[in-house]
Amino acid sequence: MNEGGSDAEKSRDLSEHPGWFGWGYGDGRGGFILGIHADWPAYPCSPGGMHGLFDLAQFPEGTRFEPMDDIDRCVLFNAYNYDPKKPHPPRDPWSRDAFQVAIWHEDLLRLRKEGLISGVTPISHREWELRRRIEMGWKRGVRYFTKDDQRNSREISLPSLPEPPVEEDFWDGDPYTYPAFEEDGNESPLTITAAGWEVVTQQLSEQVELPESLPDLRKLLDNELYDHAVREVGIAVESALREVVGNDDGYGQRVVGEFIDHLHDEVFVYNTMLEIYRLRLRTFFKFVRNPHAHHKISLTRPHALSLTAHALHLLSDIQQFGGEEEQQ
Repeated sequence: MNEGGSDAEKSRDLSEHPGWFGWGYGDGRGGFILGIHADWPAYPCSPGGMHGLFDLAQFPEGTRFEPMDDIDRCVLFNAYNYDPKKPHPPRDPWSRDAFQVAIWHEDLLRLRKEGLISGVTPISHREWELRRRIEMGWKRGVRYFTKDDQRNSREISLPSLPEPPVEEDFWDGDPYTYPAFEEDGNESPLTITAAGWEVVTQQLSEQVELPESLPDLRKLLDNELYDHAVREVGIAVESALREVVGNDDGYGQRVVGEFIDHLHDEVFVYNTMLEIYRLRLRTFFKFVRNPHAHHKISLTRPHALSLTAHALHLLSDIQQFGGEEEQQ
């Protein structure tokens, strides 16, 4: 652990840090979240609203989420059980081929309180810190050391534990503002509840605004050809990616990778945003675009509308990135 940091680290532009968000993330209380002190394969959207729920809902019903890391009041999860043939967590949850998603503490606790997710129990700051230290192998009374860049030994000084919680009162509020991943005292993966999926489907289906550029999409929906409608909008997303990257032969996850590289090289998007869009596009192609391109899938109208709305949001963002590049 090097508290001072190297000269190279000190001289590096703060915006080049992997977890830098910029000025676009409000915390809901009039402040800003500038970044997370972590180099993660996934980052969260801004806290509040239903962002956390929709991020989890990128994955199919039945997907389980296991915590991997917890930094700056945000948890990184790996996703598994999205494929019935592969019900177990990946061997390497940090792999770029695995799926990860990040959610803020406050979103986890609110969604749990509203019954939209399960597998989360609120605990106090003291309890959270104790559990974290135990996971690190900490034992009371034992001294721990590390080495700096010059290989000099340095004792690690842990801060005092937070005070035990007191009953909730008007001034201090709820003392149980940290998440533990358990249900009824037992370790449990995080999952979206039936009520959570109902909210996702309802809210997305109500947001559908069909663009004039896709006239066949309206016809397919009006004729209750829902599977064909999802296939149609999936084609539109893939075609938009090809147009932005300038590759008529790109498809699937390959064109997703090309698009993310394009945003990095040509549009100069922050790493956090790159990872957010990488996840959104990877999950869209794996769980929506590819299944509907190769299989006939029965859908209800609300489900079809929710998938269509999700795809149209992606399509709009892709086209917007393409427009930003033209303006540069």
